[in-house]
Amino acid sequence: MNSSKRTLIFFAVAAGSVLLAMIVNTVNRPAVVEGFSEVGEEFFPELRDGKATELIVSRFDQEIEALQTFSVKQTDDGLWVIPSHHDYPAEAEDRLARTAASMLGIRKLGLISRSKDDHERYGVAGPDAQVSLTASDEGDEDAGDPRGTRLTLKDSSDNALVDLIVGRSPEANPGQYYVREPEKNAVYIAEMSIDLSTKFSDWIEPDLLKVNQPDVKQLRVNRYSVDEQRGEIVQGDVLDFLKDESSKWTLAGIDEESEQTKAAAVTDLVRNLDELKIVGVRPKPEGLNPDLTVSQEVAQNPLLRQVLQADMARQGFFIARGPNNAVQLVSNEGELVAGTSNGVQYTLYFGEIARGSAQDIEVGSLADAGADEVTEADAEEAESSEAATDEEAGPRRYLLVKVAFDETLLGERPEEPVAPVKPEILNDAPADGPAPDGDKAGADDQPADENGCDEETAAAVPADEGSTDTTADEGQKPAEEAAEEAVKDPADEPAADDADPAKTDDPVPADADEEKPAVDPVVEAQQAYDAALSEFEGAKIAYENAVRQWDERSAEGRKRVEELSTRFSGWYYVISAESFEKFRLSREDAVEPKAAGAADAAPAVPGGLSIPGLGDTPLGLPPGGN
Repeated sequence: MNSSKRTLIFFAVAAGSVLLAMIVNTVNRPAVVEGFSEVGEEFFPELRDGKATELIVSRFDQEIEALQTFSVKQTDDGLWVIPSHHDYPAEAEDRLARTAASMLGIRKLGLISRSKDDHERYGVAGPDAQVSLTASDEGDEDAGDPRGTRLTLKDSSDNALVDLIVGRSPEANPGQYYVREPEKNAVYIAEMSIDLSTKFSDWIEPDLLKVNQPDVKQLRVNRYSVDEQRGEIVQGDVLDFLKDESSKWTLAGIDEESEQTKAAAVTDLVRNLDELKIVGVRPKPEGLNPDLTVSQEVAQNPLLRQVLQADMARQGFFIARGPNNAVQLVSNEGELVAGTSNGVQYTLYFGEIARGSAQDIEVGSLADAGADEVTEADAEEAESSEAATDEEAGPRRYLLVKVAFDETLLGERPEEPVAPVKPEILNDAPADGPAPDGDKAGADDQPADENGCDEETAAAVPADEGSTDTTADEGQKPAEEAAEEAVKDPADEPAADDADPAKTDDPVPADADEEKPAVDPVVEAQQAYDAALSEFEGAKIAYENAVRQWDERSAEGRKRVEELSTRFSGWYYVISAESFEKFRLSREDAVEPKAAGAADAAPAVPGGLSIPGLGDTPLGLPPGGN
C-alpha cells in the first residue's frame, strides 16, 4: 500500500471518529427546558411604550356557572364606554391608567411547570376552558376554581399590550401568583399587585343626579300606582314639601295646631337623592325622547308605537292620557319631583322590580328577554336567584329620570331700583343755589333811615336819653345797673332747690321767647334729594350684584340640565330596594303629632302648594307627566 492510500485511510477514520463523537455528544446532551431561559425577564416590556385604550377581564363565575366578561374601551371620539354594559359611559381613564401601571415591571420569578396538564392544578386554565378538576378533587377546599382570570390590555390599534391568565396564589407567598400567557403552556410564579376591579359601580360616575343637599328647596312625593289589569291609576298620598329661608322643611296642608313635619324623614330623602347609586342599566328603546315624550315618528307609526309600549311595560312604565287628552308618562310605583335653587327640576319615575341574578341586574339578560324566549326552567332559575338576592338587599327597581329647567325655582329676578325724582322746587331755584341765610333780596329793598338802618333794625335800636317816649325809657335800664348785673357772681343767685316752687314747676327756657330761624324749603328739599340719590346709588350696586348672581345661577342651572339630559336620555336605571323605600315617603312617615303645649313659630304654608313647573294646582290623575 503506498503512502497516499494510507494517508487517505487515516483521514477517513479520523473524520468518522469525529462524526461519531459529535453524534454521541448530541444524543447524550441534556434537553433545554422550555421557559428556563426567560426566568427574570419582564412579561410585557412593550407596555412601557404603549398607551392602553381598552381593558378586557374574563372569568368564570362559579355561582351562576357562566363566563363573565367585563370591558372598558375608549371610542374614536375619545369617550370611555363599557362595551360589556351596553356601552354605558365610563369614568375610566384614571382607573385604566392605574391598572396598566400595576402591570409594569412584572417579572417571571420562576418556572413552575411546562405541562398543560398542570394548568388546572395552578388555577391557570382558560376562563372558558372545559375543566375536569375541582377543589374537592384536589383535596384542597381553599384551592378555588381551576380556571384563571384573563386580563387583556390593548392599544388603539387593537394590539395586545398585556395578555395574561392569573391563577391562584401560593399559600406561603400571598403576594405572588401563578400566571401564564394564553398561547403558552409554561406556568410561572410572579409577584403582582394589580389595581383591578370588574365591578360596574367602580367604573362609572358614582354621583348619578349631581344633586347637592343644600340646594334642594322643593319636593313632591306622588305615591300613585298603576293597576295594569284595569288600566287605571290608583292614587295614594301626594306630599308637597317646601324649605323656608331658615332651611326648615314644611309639609303643605299640615294641621299646624296639632301636627308637625318630621324633619329627619325629609332630610333622609334629600340625602338619598344626593347619594343615589345605580346597580344596573338598560338601554331605552328608540322613540323615547330625553324628556320622556314619544317621538313624532313613533307616535305616527302604530307598529313602532306598539314595540315601544311593550318594551316600556316590561320595565313598569306606560304612556297614558291625562287631562285634556294630553299624553304623559306614568310608572308602576309613582314618582318624585325635586326642585333645586339653581332651577334644575328632577322627576324620578319608579317602575317594575328588576329580576334575576347579579349579572342580570347589571346588564339584563333573562329579565329583558321576550316572554316567548323564557323557558319554565329559566324562570325557576331566575326566581331562585332573585330570592337569594332579595334576601340580602330586597327587590331592585327600574328608574327613569328626566330633568327640566324651571326659572321660578331661582326666586324672583331682582327688580331694578327707581331713581328719585328731583323736587320741582329745586328746578325753580337759582342756578347758584339759595342764599344760606334766607332771601336777602327783599331785605335790600327795605328803605333805610338816616343812620343807614332799615326799619326793622331801627325799631330794635334804643331811643336817645332825651327822648320823650316814656315807654322806651321804662324799658331801658341805666348803664351802671346793666354793668352791675353783667359782673354779678352766679354764686349769689339762689339755688334751684330754693327757688319759688311756682317758678320751678313750669320752667321756661331762657330762649323760649326767641323765634327759631325759618327753615328754607329749598335747602330742606336739596338735602332730602341728596340723601335719596345716595340711597339709590347703594341700591343700584346691590341690584347689579344680585342680578349677576341670579344670572350665574340661571346659567349654571341651564348648563346642568343640558348635561344631565344627555346623560339620562338613553337609559333605564336599576336602583336598590333601600333607595326606593326612602323615596316612597308616606304621610305617616313625614308627620308627627305636636307635643302638648308646644308652640311652633314657623310660618304657615298654604294648602295645595304647587311646585313651580307642575301647574297652579296639585297634580291630578294621572299625576306627573310631560
